[in-house]
Amino acid sequence: MGISSLSLPAHYQHTHTVIFLHGRSSSARELSQQLWETHDRQGESVQHIFPRVKWVFPQADEVYVERFEQNLKEWFDIWDARNPDERRELQIRGLKDVIPQLVRLIYTEAASVGLENIILAGVSQGCATALQTILNFPVPDRLRNGDNRLCAFIGLSGWMSLGESSVQESREVLGLEGPRPSNDVYRNTPVFIGHCADDSVVSIKQGRRLRDTLTSYGMAVTWKEYSNGGHWINSPQGVEDIVAFLRNLGL
Repeated sequence: MGISSLSLPAHYQHTHTVIFLHGRSSSARELSQQLWETHDRQGESVQHIFPRVKWVFPQADEVYVERFEQNLKEWFDIWDARNPDERRELQIRGLKDVIPQLVRLIYTEAASVGLENIILAGVSQGCATALQTILNFPVPDRLRNGDNRLCAFIGLSGWMSLGESSVQESREVLGLEGPRPSNDVYRNTPVFIGHCADDSVVSIKQGRRLRDTLTSYGMAVTWKEYSNGGHWINSPQGVEDIVAFLRNLGL
């Protein structure tokens, strides 16, 4: 059974697709609404600025949270979001289940526009999940392109799950079965990471650690740090930075 998603079609000729993962305890619908309500200086949202983009918001299942002994909508269980290295076996269990489902979702969307026109994005735990998907992404022959990459990755208020000293070590810790992941995908996909200094959920230190880890992996990271915006996109500057990043890639 695949991941359920909320899809918003492109308003004009469909050229690109954004697959955007919500955070812990959130939902696909809540994220799409937040994005619609976050504007640039002209009062426009990214969904309005890019009318040729289809937006896909996957929905996480309810997962039993061991620490709180209750169910929450999340991509994987985590013991302490302030210390992602604690009880990592909880993360591994969930990631091993969800990553293959996200890979299949990307394959489905890429069949329409090509892998090079897929933008994978995530906020908070959605960012951590999407990143592990990029690092463990196998490219089938039918979707190969010149660089075997996605159009872009966008991470907001994010942190690094399984931040080993190398991608290979991270893959070994995760232990996914199936086709061998492509190194081209994470090496060649442009990355935008945005984080607000007043984020009270995921500290700016975690964002900087994420930036440094991805840079050490050889990924091309555009890092934007904002004084305010909380656990979300800074507005309006953060919105405009994302728009500029995507415009630079041909959108």
